[in-house]
Amino acid sequence: MEQTSKHISFTGGYIRNLTVLVFVAILGGTLFGYYMPENCALLFVVSSYFFKLLALLILPVIFLAIVYGICKIAKLSNPQLLVWHTLLYFVLETSLCIVLGLTFASLIQPGKSSYLATVPQNESFAFVLELQGDGSLVSKIYANRQIVFLILALVLGVSICISKYRESCVRMLEGSLSCFYRLIKYVYLLLPFVVFCNIAYSMSIYGIDALLPLSKVLATVYLTNIFFVGIVLGLLGYWFGIDIWVFLRLLKAEIFLVLVTSSSKTAFPMVFEKLPAQGYSRSIVSFVIPLGYCFNLAGACIYLSICTVFLVQFYDISLQLKDYIRLFFIITLTSKTASGVPGSGFLALMFTLDRFGGIPMSSMMFLYSIDRFMNEARAVTNFMGIAMCAAVLSKIYNKKGVSITDTPSGSLGT
Repeated sequence: MEQTSKHISFTGGYIRNLTVLVFVAILGGTLFGYYMPENCALLFVVSSYFFKLLALLILPVIFLAIVYGICKIAKLSNPQLLVWHTLLYFVLETSLCIVLGLTFASLIQPGKSSYLATVPQNESFAFVLELQGDGSLVSKIYANRQIVFLILALVLGVSICISKYRESCVRMLEGSLSCFYRLIKYVYLLLPFVVFCNIAYSMSIYGIDALLPLSKVLATVYLTNIFFVGIVLGLLGYWFGIDIWVFLRLLKAEIFLVLVTSSSKTAFPMVFEKLPAQGYSRSIVSFVIPLGYCFNLAGACIYLSICTVFLVQFYDISLQLKDYIRLFFIITLTSKTASGVPGSGFLALMFTLDRFGGIPMSSMMFLYSIDRFMNEARAVTNFMGIAMCAAVLSKIYNKKGVSITDTPSGSLGT
C-alpha cells in the first residue's frame, strides 16, 4: 500500500512538472535533429505506436463522458426551465467559439507557406484493427463507429435515467471515467520522450523552418482565447451587470490552479463555495458547472477549430462553405469529449480529424509537440466560460425570483 502511494505521488509530481519536461524535450529534439539528422529516421515509429495507444482510449472516454453528462441532467428536481436556458447558453457559446476559432485561423493563416506541407499524405496513423472498406455491414459500422457509439451512449444514458439503479450506475460511471483518466495520466509519462522524437524527426526532415508554423498556431490559439475571455465574456458580463475584471480577480486563485494543473476540473470544487458566497445561487452553480464541464467547453471549441484549419492550410486543402458547415457540426459534437485530464483536447482533435477526413493523421505529431503548451489556454477558457455561465444564469433567475432546486448528487467535477 505504501509503495502504491509513493508511485501515485511520483506520477502526480511528474505530471505537474510536465511543461518543463516537454520544453526540455523540444529543445533537446531540436538540437538532436539539427546536428544528427542521420540518426532520426526511425523516430517516426515512436509517434506511430503512441498514437495507436491513444486511439484505443478515445471511444471509451467519449462514450462514458456522454452517458455521464446525460445522467447529470436527470438528477434535478424542477429542472425544465433551467435546463432549457442552460442548454441554449451552451449552444450559443459553443457556436460562437467555433466561429471565432475558424475566423482567427483563417485571418492569421498559421499553416500557410509551411514546409510541413510536403509530408507524404499516405503516411497516416492507422487505427489498430483497422478494417478495409469491403462494403460489409461490419465494415460500415466500423467506419461510422463514432456515430454508433454516440447513439448507444444516448440510449444508455436515457435508460440509466429511468432505471431504479440510477445512483449505482452513476457511481460506476464516475469510477470508470476516473480509471480512464488515470490510465491516460500514466500514458502521459511517455510524453517528453514522444515529443523529443517528434521534434527530432521534424528537424531532420524539414530543418529549423518546421518550428515556425508551430509557433504561429500556438500564438493564434492564445490570441483567440484572450479575445474570448477579455472581450466576449467581458461584453456578456457587462450586459448582465458583471464586471469581467472584478470576476477575474474574484477567481484569481482558481485560475492560477487551472494554469498550474492545465485542468479546469481541479478548480471547480473551490468555485462551488466561492460563487455562492458572493451572492450567486448555490443551486444554479451546483447544476451548471458539472453540466458545463461535460457540454460547454469554450476553450476546446477554439482549439479544435484553429488546429483543424491549421492542418487544412498545412496541406493546401481547398474547403467550400459546405465543408466549413460540416466541420462546424463535427466540432460541436467532438468538443463535448474534451474534458477530464490535461491533453484530453488532443484526443478530441483526433476524433475531429477522423470524422472530417482528408487530413493525414500523421500530421498530428507536429501539433502534439506543442499541445502541452496549449493546455493552459484551453483549460482557463473552459473554466471561465463555465463559471460565467453559472454567474449569468444566477443573475437572470435572481431577477425573476424563480426557485430552482437540485437533488444532492456526486459530481466528477467535485
